[in-house]
Amino acid sequence: MFYDDTVGRKTFRPKRNRNGGKRKGKRKPWQQSAEDFRCVHCKRMVLATDGIGTAHRNHCPWCLQSRHVDTKPGNRASSCHARMMPVGLTARLNGFDKYGRPRDDDIMLVHLCTGCGAVNINRIAGDDSSDVILELFDASQGLDQARSKAIAANGVTLLRAEDAEKLHIALFGKHRWSA
Repeated sequence: MFYDDTVGRKTFRPKRNRNGGKRKGKRKPWQQSAEDFRCVHCKRMVLATDGIGTAHRNHCPWCLQSRHVDTKPGNRASSCHARMMPVGLTARLNGFDKYGRPRDDDIMLVHLCTGCGAVNINRIAGDDSSDVILELFDASQGLDQARSKAIAANGVTLLRAEDAEKLHIALFGKHRWSA
């Protein structure tokens, strides 16, 4: 209970802004939110940085672990908050160019929630460890049937061994792969 000394009456509500307590800048829920966080797995501090290739940083660049905080990218509306384990990689079509040819695919991380079993895909950021991404790709080739079925039930197709060249080109470019 707060007392307002100037008027002499009790105030039970916190003070609100003129616009009814709404956010000052109308930020849509899918827009970038620059938040630093500590990794749930390796305990390193992950700083929000610009120019990493994704607007919604939600995984650790060193171990690729995440926390289940989003129901849609950037909305922070999940009540689960369990650990999200990276289980594989997938490719998302990036549209078509003006000639109707498909553009290069975006390589995405596939996370599986250890709490509720939800499957999320997240864009790989520019500062993610390429060694850990390649290890994850190799490990996903021997994924057990239960996890594979759970991922496929969500409409996500994991990269296969035949997609190794596509992954290397996405990570390192054409020149490094061909050399």
